[in-house]
This record gives sequence, structure tokens and C-alpha cells, in this order.
Amino acid sequence: MSPASPPRGRISHATSVALAASLAALLWACSPAPSKRSDAEVVVAEADGAPIVLRDVKNEILSMRGYTPSLEARSPDRGEVSEAVRRTIERTIVLREGERRGVTLPAGALEEEVMRFRADFPPGGLEKALLQVGMETDAWREQLRRSLLYRRSADAIAAAGASVTPQEVEAAFRKERDPGTVPERIRVRQYLFDSAGPAAVAREKLLAGGPAGGDPASEGVDLGFFRREELPPELPAELFGLPEGGVSEPVPGDGVVSLFRITQREAARTRTLRSEETRIREAILAPRREEAFRRWLAQATAGAKVKVNADLLRKLVEEKR
Repeated sequence: MSPASPPRGRISHATSVALAASLAALLWACSPAPSKRSDAEVVVAEADGAPIVLRDVKNEILSMRGYTPSLEARSPDRGEVSEAVRRTIERTIVLREGERRGVTLPAGALEEEVMRFRADFPPGGLEKALLQVGMETDAWREQLRRSLLYRRSADAIAAAGASVTPQEVEAAFRKERDPGTVPERIRVRQYLFDSAGPAAVAREKLLAGGPAGGDPASEGVDLGFFRREELPPELPAELFGLPEGGVSEPVPGDGVVSLFRITQREAARTRTLRSEETRIREAILAPRREEAFRRWLAQATAGAKVKVNADLLRKLVEEKR
């Protein structure tokens, strides 16, 4: 996993073409901004009056590249810059709508997402990876925060434009020829530590019903539900033998030690309309929400007042060539 996950704009081809045409029309019409300012201070575009700064565009280009190569190693071409500007404009429009709707992040959501990324690196590895591509940790965290907020904003927009009736849910359930049995599932939370010692201490605290520690990271990461055949190889198979609330022995990994806690167990059961209603409803709603979001974004971008500072973006393309 790369050090950040930018929100992907779920847009139709028509929306992309319309916005690209708008950018092309404006790209060479704006005056340059004063130099010798930080990237966070240099405004390269506006969407309905909301500023988009050079740092946002550079970070978006890095995200598109998977953070390799860095901008210092290879300057972006015009296609990369145009795509990055398009994405940041769309993100700005969605975030502004999310703000208007009162969308916020739940407490601890950012820290939990950070922990997910840290799990892919040895201790200190995430910071080192960010340093190698010229991105500060605080800037990465802010981009990650905006990414999470974008997803929640997009979900709120999409949910408002899609619905499903109880009759549709029942009809879909009846089409499943053999509802069968739902296998046993367990919900797992992972806790990460630098060594076995702190992990052993935290295990005792968790078994006693307390938290693993006193900082946000000690809350662990919810890995979700797993059936027995879905359990990843890095998770011990013995987890299915633990009771709800049970904690595994410390499990060594690549530079880290993990604990796995069973936060919920679901016994095997026969499928019924009531038990499967949520699953079926979500399956029907998913494509409808996607289409609703695409329609909304197409209308919002078409009606947005977009300004782009062409000279600054051209200089970004020409740097170190």
C-alpha cells in the first residue's frame, strides 16, 4: 500500500470531458501570482471561490504516481498536471457540498486510518517513505483527513439520490434459489507494537477489560468480519477458537508485533429475509448510489465557476526539464 490514498473521483466520461474543456478554456487566461511563497500559499486555481493551492496539486500528482518517482526526480508533464488539477477541483466541490450538509469525521477515524497504513511499514518506515518523496508527515495526514472527509461527503451526496423499496428487497431474496446457511463469522481488531514486551503487557490489560494503552493508537484497528475460509494468512487460525473478548498471544510480523482481539462472534445461522435484508438492500443500493453521485457531480462541475492560473501550472511542468 502506498503512503496515501487519494479520494478517487467517481465521475462519468461526460463529466470529465466537460471539466477538461472548462480547464482548457481557462488555462491560459489567468495572470501569474507572486513568487517566493510556500506551496501552501500559492493559489493555482479556484472553484466557486474556494482556493486550490500548489501543495494540493503536487500532492495529488504524487498520489497518482504511487509516490514514485518524486517530483524532484521527475517533473510532471502537462497531462499529469491537468489531471491533478481536475481531481483537486472535483474534490473541492464535493468537500464544499459535504460541509454544507454538515458532514464530519467521527472521533478517532483519522487515527484508525493512519494505523492501517502504519501496519504496512516497519516502525518508522512510513515517515521514511514520506521523506523519500519529499512529503511532510503533517501534510500527508491532512491529505488523508481530506480523503476520508471526501468519501463521507460523496456517500452523503449519493445516499440522498438513491433508494430501494421493501418489495425490491424481498424480490431479490426470492430470486436466490438456495438461501442456505450463513457460516460462523468473527470480528477482529488488531493492535500493533514495536516489540513483544509491550504487546504482552497490553494483552493482560485487554483481557482484564481495559484499553491496551493511553494513546489513540492503542485503540487498535477494526479489521472487520471474517469467515473461517476468509481469514488472511497473517492472522492466526486459532482466532476462531477464542471467545468473544478473547485476545491472541503476541504474533510477530515484519518489524512489528500484533495482538488480535475477537470483538464480536456471529454463530452459523439459516438465511431468512430478515437476516439478509441489510445485505440485499446494500447490494441494490450500491450501483444506484454510484449513478446518483455521478449525476450530481456532472451537474455541480458544469455549474461551478472555475479559474486556473495557467502560468504557475506551466512553470510546474517546466521545472527541472
